[in-house]
Amino acid sequence: MAVPKETKSKKERRRIPSGIGARLKQLRQERGLSMVQLAREVGITTGMISQIERDLADPSLTTLRKIAQVLDVPVFYFFLSQDSDPEVRSPDKRFRLDSQEGGVHHEFISDPNEATLEFTMIEAKPGLSSGPKQDAHPGTECALVLKGRMVLEIEDQFFELKENDSITFDSLKPHRWVNQGKTPLRFISVTSCALRGT
Repeated sequence: MAVPKETKSKKERRRIPSGIGARLKQLRQERGLSMVQLAREVGITTGMISQIERDLADPSLTTLRKIAQVLDVPVFYFFLSQDSDPEVRSPDKRFRLDSQEGGVHHEFISDPNEATLEFTMIEAKPGLSSGPKQDAHPGTECALVLKGRMVLEIEDQFFELKENDSITFDSLKPHRWVNQGKTPLRFISVTSCALRGT
């Protein structure tokens, strides 16, 4: 299924509610899925789906990617603005996702309305990671370490990156990152995002 395309005509424009929770609920209902069915497909609890839809919990980026895959939309759909005009975004105006346990922060740099690239700055405290398991998603990913040290796991391979190191890989291969250093980690992640249905 293709993501509904924004047009300049307000009459032709499909109303996209604001907020991740409202957009998730709308998409789930349009796909004819119950919260139980969606939770089963994503691999999380029904209660978590309910909390996300009511904006009582923020999903991790990994969870949001899985939700997007099940609903057949690119992950940046959840951050689309009704206004497609270019906009300078200061840090306080960028979309952020924080991990449920705290300590991992995702800041979306790219404009979701124009995104064929998902450009994200990620910060993590020592010992934290992208998640307990490796994850895969469509696209090609490039990472650049700005501060600290990171270990990137790609299937059964391990790559250690220090400040100013970068790596590019096929993100369809299961992967995850870990801050195994003693200082905070900050890095940039850029992922190609071909629109679904194209």
